[in-house]
Parts: sequence; structure tokens; C-alpha cells
Amino acid sequence: MRNKKTSQHQFGGFLIAVVITALFFYKSESKPDRNYLFHPTGQQDSNTQQVNGLKEIQNYAEQQKTIDTQNIQPFIKNVMNKFPIDGAQKGKFKFTSSDQNAVFLLRDKYTNELKVVVQLPKYDQVETLVPFGEYVVEYATGDGSWQGLDRFWGYSTQFYRSNTQHRIYKVDHGYGGYTIHGSGITLNTLNGQTPDRINKGNFINSN
Repeated sequence: MRNKKTSQHQFGGFLIAVVITALFFYKSESKPDRNYLFHPTGQQDSNTQQVNGLKEIQNYAEQQKTIDTQNIQPFIKNVMNKFPIDGAQKGKFKFTSSDQNAVFLLRDKYTNELKVVVQLPKYDQVETLVPFGEYVVEYATGDGSWQGLDRFWGYSTQFYRSNTQHRIYKVDHGYGGYTIHGSGITLNTLNGQTPDRINKGNFINSN
């Protein structure tokens, strides 16, 4: 009788162990796999196409060289103005370049309207007649290939505005005598005035 009870207890314990083991495996199987949410940075980068910044710069530079080559043209001395033919009295304005080709602009000081454009090769000078008034001088220089009044000398182009006052005026001396005072600009001279740097948008603006 005692052996029978012992066998029953052993069998009951075995059943409990089987049930606990089954429940453990069931819970393990039903748990969501959280590991799939974790992606190391290194693995993520390897699956993404990385942009090569060096190649981008190279491609851009080659494209610009091609455009520059297509637009190259001779730099010719030229003076152009937009003054009306109205017989107004005029005075001389003298432009002098230095060691680089230059493009000079003459603007009305008060309206900023563009009046004169001068293309001047290096180590050269030119005079033009302008009506009495006060003017502002802007100029551009560069050491690349000349590409016209749109692209100038390409990437090397720099734009400036002179801080020197430019005035064309007349002084009467009586008895019909008078003196007309002109003005001018010479690049790279030590006159105590440092020009302001401006951008291309300012330079090409008509007013």
C-alpha cells in the first residue's frame, strides 16, 4: 500500500515537472525577439550608399573648366557709356590699371545708376568725358581667362567699390575764365583709401 502511494507521488511530481517545462518553452517561444530592433551603426552604414565628397568636387571643377574653355574670348580695350547727347558740359575722367586686366564702372553717386563701363588691359590707361557731377567707381579684376561681361574671369574674379570721392566740376574765375576739374582712379596705389569688397550681384546691377 505504501509503495503504491509512493508511486503515485512520484508520478504526480513528474507531471508537474512536465507542465512547468512546457509552460517555460511556450513563454520562450511566444516572447518577441527584441534583438531585431538593434542595428549597429556600422552595419547600417554598410547598407547605405555613401556620397564621395571628393568626387563631387572633382566633377564640379571639371564642369567649370569645360564652361570656362567654351567662353574664352580676347580681352579688348573698350569704353562704353550711357550719357544722353544733350550738350551738357563735361570733364575728363581717367582710368589706370595695374598688373591685371580690369573692368571699371562709373555710377551716379546719388542714384547709383550705371553710366560708364570700361574694359582696360593691364598697365594701361584711358580717359573719357563725363558730365559734371559726383560719381562712384567700382571695378573687377581677375587672373583667369576672360569670358565676357557675364562670367568675367571665372572663379578668380574679385569685385570692389572705391572709397575715394570722384567729382567732375567747374570753377568760374570771372571775365569768362573757368577751370574744369576732372577725376580718376589708379589701381593699387597707396592713397590711404581701402576699397570695399562687393559681390557680383552688386557689380552688375544697373542701378
